[in-house]
Amino acid sequence: MILTIFSFIYGPLIVWLMDTFSPNVYSLVILVASVILIGLNFREKSPVWIIPFVYFVISLSTLLFGKTILLMFGPLAISVGVATLLSMRDKTPQMIQTAINRWKFFRKKHISVEQIRSNTWIWSVAAWLNVVLHIYFLLFMSKWLWAFYVSLGWYAVFVLALILHIYIWQKRKRGSEE
Repeated sequence: MILTIFSFIYGPLIVWLMDTFSPNVYSLVILVASVILIGLNFREKSPVWIIPFVYFVISLSTLLFGKTILLMFGPLAISVGVATLLSMRDKTPQMIQTAINRWKFFRKKHISVEQIRSNTWIWSVAAWLNVVLHIYFLLFMSKWLWAFYVSLGWYAVFVLALILHIYIWQKRKRGSEE
């Protein structure tokens, strides 16, 4: 839960910190926040400790090398990792089922691994589209538009993938019943 909140505020926080403080200060803020998140995820035995670890490495690199742009690459690095994992056909269904089942609405629907396996390509395409959009916003948009995309915008890509997935599944289900 805390990691989700951190992902919502990461982009705007980075932009605000970059506009307000020196690179050493905002690198240190993200470094401390990522250490706290790593600790909380280990305490909860959560496998997503790798996400705050990526932020830790990037903020440490920013602190050591003074390259402020590195902090903006954190969400992109995580997106590349997720896209790579979702491209691994044998791992994708279980990962998606775990993510979907965390939402109470879908937990009641009992979305099966078989249902997810039928459309893994949707999730892989969505993940790589997300990477492309991250790069686009990072290189060609203002830092505030980048902040919006890394905080909320990328969710739209995956919600659309979910809608498409459900639509195709329902269409196949109706076709097999006839």
